[in-house]
Amino acid sequence: VSLPNQQHAQAALAALQGASYQVSDLKEREIHNQPLPPFTTSQLQQQASIQLRFSTSKTMIIAQQLYEGVEVGEEGPVGLITYMRTDSVRIADEALAQCRRLIEGEFGKEYLSPQPRHYKARRGAQEAHEAIRPTSAHIFPEEVKEYLTPEQFKLYNLIWRRFGASQMSPALYQER
Repeated sequence: VSLPNQQHAQAALAALQGASYQVSDLKEREIHNQPLPPFTTSQLQQQASIQLRFSTSKTMIIAQQLYEGVEVGEEGPVGLITYMRTDSVRIADEALAQCRRLIEGEFGKEYLSPQPRHYKARRGAQEAHEAIRPTSAHIFPEEVKEYLTPEQFKLYNLIWRRFGASQMSPALYQER
């Protein structure tokens, strides 16, 4: 259809207004979206900027606080995340097993990836440290929320969820 000016557009609109319409074909397909690996420093900074509107320096200051330890009730200071300056996506075997047990126990086996996910580091990545992850998958964000500042909670929640999601089944979507 060519609508070179407003007069032609109004004429086409008038002709279509009284018509009846019917969907003749609908195509659906299932999409599998693979989970992302736990955060590296740059990925954490990007996602904190996008999702939380944190600057890079604010993200790193808060991550440093979570790493060094936060007073958590009678336990005293607890380091909630692993070292936050890393370009590795590697996860320690013990942490991987703990995460997988948590997913199966909390969400069910159908949400757990059939095999442990091991992510490949980008070329030239230093593997000295693990990916950024919670020190324990069992420290749920909501359980420590009262001890954290709002910003600390938001960042910890982002890190905790990304780590857990990294071992889950692919997300399934219906596309139409």
